[in-house]
Amino acid sequence: MDIKENSGKLDFNLLSPSKKDYWAMLAYNRSKLCNILLSNELNRRLSTHGVISNAVHPGNLIYSSLHHNWWFYTLLFTLARPFTKSLQQGAATTVYCAVAAELEGLGGMYFNNCCRCVPSQQAQNGMDAAALWDLSEKLIQERVGRQGNFTLHARKSL
Repeated sequence: MDIKENSGKLDFNLLSPSKKDYWAMLAYNRSKLCNILLSNELNRRLSTHGVISNAVHPGNLIYSSLHHNWWFYTLLFTLARPFTKSLQQGAATTVYCAVAAELEGLGGMYFNNCCRCVPSQQAQNGMDAAALWDLSEKLIQERVGRQGNFTLHARKSL
C-alpha cells in the first residue's frame, strides 16, 4: 500500500510497490499501520458479540530480517542491539493485554510497553479501517473462494 503524500490517505490501488520503489522500512511502517487499522475494525465488528481486539507493539526487537536488505540496516541493528528488548520482554505487552483483568471487555486500543498509547491520526481513521477490511476480505475471497464458498465470520455476523 502506498500513502499519498498530500492527503495522508492509504492508496489501496498500490498494494505492492515495484521492486525499485520498495523500501523495507517503509513497508514495515505501513504494515504496522495496517495492523492497527485491522485490529480496530475487528473490534468494531465483533465487540458487540463479546470479542475484543487491541493492537500491540512489542517494542524494539532486533529479531527481524529487515537488516538483510541493506548493509546500512545491518550496521544500525548491530549498534542498536544493546538497547533492544529480548523476546520475553517483547512478548510482555501481548501477554498483558491477553490476561489483564482491568482490560476485560475493553478493545479498540493500542498498547506499547504494557501501556495504552494514542496511535497516529491515520491509524484512527475508521473509513480507512473499513476499506482495508473490505480489501482484505476481497483478497481472501479471491484466493480461498475459488476452492469453495468462503465468507469471513465477522462479516456474516453483521
